[in-house]
Amino acid sequence: MERCKVSGAEITSSPDWVFRNPAKHYATRIKRIDKNILFAWVDSTEPVTLEIFEGDLVRRALEESDLEDKPVYFIWNLDRVKEISYAYKRGIADFLYNPSPPLKCVVFYNILDDFLNTAESIQAILPSSITILFAENYTRAISMIFDLIAGKDISPALDESDEEEELKKKFLASAARIGWMNMLTQPVALPDQHHVLYPFFNALTFLQQDLLEREALHREKKKALKKIQEEKTKKVEAQLSSLESRKKMLLKQSEDEKTALEKQLSFKRNESRTIGTKIKSSAPELRKIIHDTTSFPIHTQQKKQILDICDDLLDIERNQGKTVITLTSTDSALLSLLQKKYPNLNNRELTICLLIKLNYDNTEIADYYGITKRGTESIRYRMHKKIGLKKNQSLKNHLTSLAETLGPPT
Repeated sequence: MERCKVSGAEITSSPDWVFRNPAKHYATRIKRIDKNILFAWVDSTEPVTLEIFEGDLVRRALEESDLEDKPVYFIWNLDRVKEISYAYKRGIADFLYNPSPPLKCVVFYNILDDFLNTAESIQAILPSSITILFAENYTRAISMIFDLIAGKDISPALDESDEEEELKKKFLASAARIGWMNMLTQPVALPDQHHVLYPFFNALTFLQQDLLEREALHREKKKALKKIQEEKTKKVEAQLSSLESRKKMLLKQSEDEKTALEKQLSFKRNESRTIGTKIKSSAPELRKIIHDTTSFPIHTQQKKQILDICDDLLDIERNQGKTVITLTSTDSALLSLLQKKYPNLNNRELTICLLIKLNYDNTEIADYYGITKRGTESIRYRMHKKIGLKKNQSLKNHLTSLAETLGPPT
C-alpha cells in the first residue's frame, strides 16, 4: 500500500486514471490521497504544452472515488508544464463555470517561470467559492491542504497598501475572461482614469469592442458565404435535375429507336420468308418450263439460255432453304461453293458466312439469330477452325476472296 511521505495518508491509484497524448509524448496522471484529495502530474521527459483539458479524467476519478457531490481538494505538480493551449484554457473555464465538481481548494506547486503568468490568470478567474494557492514543493502543498481541512486560515497575508498586486489580478482576470471565455460584453473594472495603469485597462475595453466588431463582421461574412453556397447548391441541383431529365429523354429515345429497329428487323425477316416461300412455290413451274423447253423446236442457243436461267432460279430456291435472306445469284453461288468446299459447315454456319460477307457485324448476327454477341463470337471461332484458317487470317477476307472468284454480282 502506498502512503503519502508527508502526511502518512493512504494513496489510491487506478490504471484508468490517466490521459495520454501520444502525439505530444506526454500523459497526465491522477492519484487520490486520503479520501478527498486528488493529486495530478504530467508524465513527460521535458516540459510540454498541454493541449486537451483532462476534464473527463478528473470526472472519472471523482466518480470512481464517490466524490461527485463531496468537497474535493486538488494538488497539481506543474514541473513539466511550460504552457497550455487556447483549447485547454477554454476547457478550464467550462469545467469551473459550468456545473462543476465541488472543488474547495487547488494548490499549484513547482510552477515554472514560463507558466507563472498563466497560473496567475487561472487564479484570477476562479469562482470565489474556490481557493487557489501556489506552493514551492509537494511538502508545502500537501501541508497547506491538510491545514485547510483542519480549519486553519492559510490565506496569504495581504498588504492593503499593495494596490498594484490587486490591480494586476483584476487585469489578468479581465484579459482571461476576454481571451479564454470570450466574455466580450462584461465590463472591465477600470481604475481611476488618472491612474498610471488606466491606459492598460482601457486598452482591454477597446479590445472587447474590436473583437465584438470582428465577430459581427465574421457573422456577416458567414451569412454571405452561406447565401453564396445555397445559390451554388440550387444551381447544381438545377443542373442535376436538367441532366436527369436529359438522361430520361435519351433513354426513352434509345428505347423507341430500339423498338423501331426490332420492328424493322422483324418486318425484313418476314419479308424474306415470304419471298423465300414464293421462290420455293415456283419450283414446280420452273421444272415444267425446263421439261417443255427441252421438247420445244427452238434454236439451240435460245434453248440453252432458257435452261440456264431456270437452273439458276432452282439453285437459288435450294439455297434459299438454308437462309431467310433474299439471295442474289452470286449469293446463291457462294453458298453452293461453300457447301462443296466445306461440307462440314451446317446450314446456320453457311448463312453466317453469307452474313459476314454482306458486312453484318457480330451484334447484328446475334440479333438475327436471337443469341448473345458472345455466342456469335464462339460460332465464328468454330467456323474459323472448320474452314482451316490460321489465326492471322480473316474469315471475312477469305469469304470475299471466294466471292470474287464467282465474278461480278448479278
